[in-house]
Amino acid sequence: MKKSWFLLFLFLILHISVSTVNKTLGAKNEVLTNKKSPPASYFHPSVIVKAQGDFQSVIVPLKRAGKLILIDAIVDSIQGNLILDTGSAGMVLNSMYFRKTRRAGSQSSGGITGDVGAISKYRIKKLAVSEAFYENFDADMTDLGHLERSRNVRILGFFGLSMLRDFEVVIDLKNNLMELHRLDRSGQRLNITFGQPSFDLVLPASNMSDVLFVEASINKKKFLFCLDTGAESNVLSNQLPDKVLNTVTVTRRSTLLGVGSKKVNVFHGTMNDFSIGNHSMNGMPTLITSLSAMAHAYGLNIDGMLGCDFFEKGVFYIDLKRGRVGICFHKNQTE
Repeated sequence: MKKSWFLLFLFLILHISVSTVNKTLGAKNEVLTNKKSPPASYFHPSVIVKAQGDFQSVIVPLKRAGKLILIDAIVDSIQGNLILDTGSAGMVLNSMYFRKTRRAGSQSSGGITGDVGAISKYRIKKLAVSEAFYENFDADMTDLGHLERSRNVRILGFFGLSMLRDFEVVIDLKNNLMELHRLDRSGQRLNITFGQPSFDLVLPASNMSDVLFVEASINKKKFLFCLDTGAESNVLSNQLPDKVLNTVTVTRRSTLLGVGSKKVNVFHGTMNDFSIGNHSMNGMPTLITSLSAMAHAYGLNIDGMLGCDFFEKGVFYIDLKRGRVGICFHKNQTE
């Protein structure tokens, strides 16, 4: 199974209400825990598909369902919403809409708390997002009906980072838009009419199999975070040192009992000593839970995830070609 699935299953912890979290977290955590560490070949892009379209730059409107970030899309003539998910690699489709057509193989995934359902492959003939389109590529597919019902919105699937590798991506949640800019071989925009601002912060970013990671600090110590627009909340690993976790003001706790007997604790709180680059960003909400399964799957420690609450703090410029993220913070969002 491709690594996008590890992030997809963790995604389900973060994108729905606490009651639904309590129904989902255990099974998902067990799926992750049940996997072996991947070989080095896992660190290759899971989807290799070229974006097409006669444009140099395009503006894609964004919509919100709670803190889910949605884009309009048409997948093989079916119109609906895709969740913009930079925390997963490729495309994942909702089998509610595609289950009767063009499947290619399937498998079932689960852990000691139970089966989470069948995973299939689907051959997409054409995917259109604004003026950009993609043709003839494979996507993973599973049942996302519970997520769709919890948000009362038509969700066709997840739109992962590999689908954006041809562009510099600008994410502006305040104005609900995403810009896609084609680049030349040196990483410069082809369209010079879209000027770049003076960034408040430029971060080096590691692209591991089309999942983006940056360093941030808590209690003056650096940790590795996944940049995940698909996560409604930030997440911290419960394996971080006590001195780090003690900087979080815990407001409540949820407990999951899975299909089996294993319980999983999720703590909700506020980060009081978080900084990225030389910018302090206190007061962001976070969840604290186990990320050990993700660390096991990646073969490296995953200390946390920066989700929608983080992306709401400014305008983000993701440059995959040059491996960096530029940020223009909104006024009064940093210290």
